[in-house]
Amino acid sequence: MEQGVWDAEGRGGERDEPAPLTDVLAFLEASVETLCAVDWAEHDADALAHAVGRVEIVARRLDASGSRATAELAALHRQKGRTAGGVAALLAEKLGLAKGTVHGRIDAGGRQATPAGRAAANGEITGEHERIIARAVSGLPGTMGGDAKVCFAEELTEFARTAAPADLRAEAARRVAALCPDRGRDREEHQERQRSARLGAVRSDGTSALTMTLTPRGRALVERALCDFGGPGGAVECEPGSDERTPEQRAHDALVHQWALGSTVDPARPKGIATIVVRVTPEQLEDPTTLVQTDAGTQLSVRQAVSMAGTMPWFVSLLRDGREELHRIDVDAHPDRRLASSIQRLVLYASHGGCTFPGCTAPARRSQFHHVREWSRGGPTTVANGALGCPVHHGFVGDGPGGWTTVVNAASPGLCTWLPPGVDRLTDV
Repeated sequence: MEQGVWDAEGRGGERDEPAPLTDVLAFLEASVETLCAVDWAEHDADALAHAVGRVEIVARRLDASGSRATAELAALHRQKGRTAGGVAALLAEKLGLAKGTVHGRIDAGGRQATPAGRAAANGEITGEHERIIARAVSGLPGTMGGDAKVCFAEELTEFARTAAPADLRAEAARRVAALCPDRGRDREEHQERQRSARLGAVRSDGTSALTMTLTPRGRALVERALCDFGGPGGAVECEPGSDERTPEQRAHDALVHQWALGSTVDPARPKGIATIVVRVTPEQLEDPTTLVQTDAGTQLSVRQAVSMAGTMPWFVSLLRDGREELHRIDVDAHPDRRLASSIQRLVLYASHGGCTFPGCTAPARRSQFHHVREWSRGGPTTVANGALGCPVHHGFVGDGPGGWTTVVNAASPGLCTWLPPGVDRLTDV
């Protein structure tokens, strides 16, 4: 055996004959042992980045291979008369896993002939990507043909190759909703039936557990609180860099702070004039089941967004002519201030939805106000000189040799043009 290839010489030249399973596993264990002995501190950033990528692909393929083996083992047990639950319980006890985990592996191992299953087996997507696609396909109507379902799965698999699981989940929900528009009402009724909140008894140490199943509206409210107060230094007074709370503790403090503070509307507040912002076009208003997104990325139907606006007008901004309405309250009243006002941020979100860097999908809630003409060089804090940029791409802008520059797009305020390093004229892009 050399470099992971089974040496078939001495076996009659039958190179197509698979290696014995015990030899394959022994080689795998030896390779992992060698990998674990690597001193990663001796390598530079480029080598480590390359290694992390290769290890990730191998880990994905191992996960898929293990699921396939688990599915085959479960099939053998079922041939002996055991039920699916009995097989899962047996394997869970043997492997020291939860029954749900074993069920998931058995199901995943049986889906490796699907487009997503093949991609996961090749390490192109993760197991979580594959499960999201499988759930989406299972939600398609029975009247949809097999070829159409395969095409749907292939398109989602292609999307998954360059998307995070959260983005894939949202895209899958959007596509299923588009294919099944009459399910919109049922979807909302299901969400309402599922909503719950249970405050557990007080424990001996004085703490309590709060368990909730959130509707899209509830999640949007929670996301707003976490975005505004859940970061380091949020909801508590402390010196920069001295916040030692865990992410879970910060989330707890953010929700408690929000509940204690209540939802206030202050136009001068730089964090945001609206608790939740939802962009709804006039065309979308015609179909109440159409899915739209909050500025934090939560999906909800137009009907749900409008119902929120009906009870609390400051929740949603429904703009048919956003600039005209917002200019009436003097959107650029303080161009000499460095921090943009909440109204200016709202105008940029209503215009462009999120980060304006080409190809970036970061939502507005996770984006920052960027001065196209730098504030330090006399750039005013106005909508015309502003654009949304996520923290990553906002950090691209700079004077160094690798720094990007931005120029105002006069035809569309808030949508600037990003120029790569070494480009100083629009015609050079």
